[in-house]
Amino acid sequence: MKPYYRDELATIFHGDCKEIMNNQIHFDLILTDPPYGIDWNAKKQNLPNSTEREFIKGDDSTDCARWLFNFITREDAEAVVFGANCFPELLPHRGRWICWDKRLTTKADKMLGSPFELAWENRKSGFDRMVRKLHGGVVNADGGKRIHPTQKPSGLFREILGYYPKSKMIIDPFMGSGSVLLASKLEGRICFGIEIEEKYCEAAAKRLEQKVLF
Repeated sequence: MKPYYRDELATIFHGDCKEIMNNQIHFDLILTDPPYGIDWNAKKQNLPNSTEREFIKGDDSTDCARWLFNFITREDAEAVVFGANCFPELLPHRGRWICWDKRLTTKADKMLGSPFELAWENRKSGFDRMVRKLHGGVVNADGGKRIHPTQKPSGLFREILGYYPKSKMIIDPFMGSGSVLLASKLEGRICFGIEIEEKYCEAAAKRLEQKVLF
């Protein structure tokens, strides 16, 4: 399949990951934030001071997560999956967990939204981990406005990549605006991203070209 974007380290594919990943892209680590199947929209849920945001494609069911875990069980690769606490019934085993503390202080916990998020690791030994990276409101921790409704800062992913020094080829099958790819590129890793919505492919390509941190 022809890439949407490619440079010396990063490659973006526009399309459905269920089709593209069957083409045997080699990778060592899946690092991703898939649709959770919760049909999330802060405005729709009447949260205080919330703003209208676009709905996330595929977030109206757990089909994406179900496919992802079926794929993980077939592959001999490491995996870090954000939001897995939203679909615990799909987890192949207990694994280990990363808790991302987004507020850092009790005072900041009062900001809109959850003060932390969880990511499941495809490991059966070791300890759970904490990552502390301030991030809240409408401004991304790396600076600038968020491009994607659930965009996470590249600095978060750079810290997680530090847990996997032997993983030289990274893939994010639900790429969004490309934070995982940007983090991987800044860490000197080969990386692949797959995104079903072209507008986010375009945004991610611009970020990778400019090497900007937001």
